[in-house]
Amino acid sequence: MGYQVKFYQLRCIETEDNGEDETWVDFRGGRVWGRGDVSKGDVINVNNGPFTLSNSGADVVSVWEHDDFDPDDHLGDFHISPASSGRGEQVAVFRGDGAHYTLTYEVRPDNW
Repeated sequence: MGYQVKFYQLRCIETEDNGEDETWVDFRGGRVWGRGDVSKGDVINVNNGPFTLSNSGADVVSVWEHDDFDPDDHLGDFHISPASSGRGEQVAVFRGDGAHYTLTYEVRPDNW
């Protein structure tokens, strides 16, 4: 049996930059949302997926923030695995480089 993940909402609790971040979300190295302007307190309806999970272990979802004059900021990784199937909506937390974001997601069996 295979499993899939769907991403629902990205919430910004604290930005990495002063003011707005230019944030995006990657799943297994491919962009699934963004790059969009995000301010403290924003809740973005990502509503993207479902994406098939690998059977070999946990897949990585990452949040990034774009910078014009220095390297982009990696705000964190979260590992999603089929083991979280059937638990309903869950929340991944990203706290890198002074930022604080959460991403709501759900894992279910294929063909939901």
